[in-house]
Amino acid sequence: MRDSLKGLEFKNFKDIPDFDEKLQGFLDSLDEELEHWRGRVEKNGRLYVRYPMVGYACLDGDKIVAISYYVLPKRFSPRWFFDLLFRPRGFEGGAVVKKEYHRRGIASHLNSLKMGILREMGVKHFWYRVDSDNTPSLKFAEKMGRKPWRKTEKQVYYSVKLEEDVA
Repeated sequence: MRDSLKGLEFKNFKDIPDFDEKLQGFLDSLDEELEHWRGRVEKNGRLYVRYPMVGYACLDGDKIVAISYYVLPKRFSPRWFFDLLFRPRGFEGGAVVKKEYHRRGIASHLNSLKMGILREMGVKHFWYRVDSDNTPSLKFAEKMGRKPWRKTEKQVYYSVKLEEDVA
């Protein structure tokens, strides 16, 4: 493990006691990191994740400082049908890292752990988006040989075939 990751703990969401409460604290502590993240909603002054997710979290002590996730909509739900028809590139994935923890390799480490979940499920590919001003993530995607399948003014979309990807 890289020196920059020492002192941090990486756990599957399902292995974190009181995960929902810790995730809530993490979401409440974010600001511009969530600017384009569609999966969040505000309810009674707090942020919540709208869709069921699986993935890994990075903890510093007992606080979540980063997550890497896949959205797993309930079968036959409106989101499931929408994804089936309009997003035939597999599950949507993503990562969010608190700003003060950027540039330490946390997202890369979380993403490599997270890919194991889909491989175990037999999923062949997934997709994710990167904010167009997120230069480190765009450079990482380029380094990994990933080609965008869609670009907008604010985001770049990538599709990953798991059998071809090692990280």
